[in-house]
Amino acid sequence: MKKLLLQSALLAAGFLLLAGCTNVATFDYSAAAEPMVSFAGPPEAKSIAVLPFLDQRSRKSLQQLAPAADSGSFYLGLLPLMPYGYVKKPFPERSDDFVSLGRFHFNPSLDLAEASVLSLKASRLFGRVELADSAGRTDAEYLWRGSVNNTFYSGAMLTYCISYFLSPALWAVGAPEGVSRNALGVSFELVERATGRTVWRYDYDGEDYIVHWIYARIGKDVSLYADLMRQALNLALSDLAPRLPELQRSR
Repeated sequence: MKKLLLQSALLAAGFLLLAGCTNVATFDYSAAAEPMVSFAGPPEAKSIAVLPFLDQRSRKSLQQLAPAADSGSFYLGLLPLMPYGYVKKPFPERSDDFVSLGRFHFNPSLDLAEASVLSLKASRLFGRVELADSAGRTDAEYLWRGSVNNTFYSGAMLTYCISYFLSPALWAVGAPEGVSRNALGVSFELVERATGRTVWRYDYDGEDYIVHWIYARIGKDVSLYADLMRQALNLALSDLAPRLPELQRSR
């Protein structure tokens, strides 16, 4: 029995290390669990162009005195009586070493803009939705301007105070191996292209977590960013929908 338990623990640890070194994740908006909202649309559907998002994360870190670089270490879990090793990442796409993931390929400025295009099209609030490099490269009547303010990631690999040398035995029999937390802060603005006037704005801050087992959710460390962005856009568009007809009549 002891030999079987030891073999299971070693197998679990080896699988975890291999998965963490090799897994690469991308921002996949199509995989978000919540459906995109849809509306009947205003009487006169206008055109809109989505611009690349502004990356405001460094500015927010300075304002809030938050760390602008990774902190923590998974090596802490090697210490006796330490319940976990952990990392915190304000820019998760810029470094590796997650709980069960090797790397996160994420371009916030472009990926979040492309997600906005998909949700705007699904909403049916505008007759034409396109992605544009800049305001000067589109003839759309409105601009969708966004900023990404927070993409904080934190992850913990659980040791149960017996260090990584022994905790795989618990992982092998079903104890959670780790926890990942994703946070997203974004802002959306609707701008009249002809005048440059901002006629509507919506701010969103949300976070969620996922528990990892060695048998499930490996490599899902950053999967919640897509869910949070879907929630942000659904809330924003639900706020915009009843206001849009009046905004369009006042132009």
